[in-house]
Amino acid sequence: PYQYKRSSNHRREYARGGAQSKIVRFWGGAKEIPWEDFELVIGLKVNSQIQISSNSLEAIRITVNGVLQRKLGNQAYRLRVRPKPFQKYRENRMLAFAGADRVQSGMRNSFGRSTGVCARVRAGQIVLDVGTYIRNLPLVRDRLRIASMKISSPCQIVVIGYKTPELLKKSGLPLYDAK
Repeated sequence: PYQYKRSSNHRREYARGGAQSKIVRFWGGAKEIPWEDFELVIGLKVNSQIQISSNSLEAIRITVNGVLQRKLGNQAYRLRVRPKPFQKYRENRMLAFAGADRVQSGMRNSFGRSTGVCARVRAGQIVLDVGTYIRNLPLVRDRLRIASMKISSPCQIVVIGYKTPELLKKSGLPLYDAK
C-alpha cells in the first residue's frame, strides 16, 4: 500500500507526489452533544470491500450535512465521517489527441502516477453515522439514501444505537451487524 502518512515508520520516498485529501472536516452538527443523548444513531454500512476516494467522502458529507443543517438546525443532529483517506491511488493517464499513439507507450511501463488519496473500507464497515431524534428520521433516511449513491458499492442504512427498544421498532431499520 502507498499510504500518505507523515510518521517515522512510513518511508515516504516510495510514495511521492499526488494530491492532498479533498475532505478536511469529518464532523457536522452538534459535536458537543454526546451520542447517547440522541434517540437514534443511524449509519451507512458498505456491503463490499472497496476504496472510497476523498472526493466521494467529501461529496457524502456535503450531501448529508448541508440539508440537515438547513432544515433541522445545528443542534438537532450529529454527523461523523468515519474512514480517513490515507491510501494513494495511481492512474496510468492516456493522452487524448491526434497522434497520441505515436507519443505514448500504451500499457508498457504502466505503473502510473499518484492522482489522489482514498480510504480502504472493509465489507460491513460503517462509512457515516448520524445521531438524531425519531421525528427527523424520514429526512435523515432520505439523505443517507442519496449519499449511498455516491459510493460504488451497495449500501445499507442501519441503526447503530438507540435509547429504547420502542424507538428501534418505530425506525423500521435493521440493527447494525458487522458480519
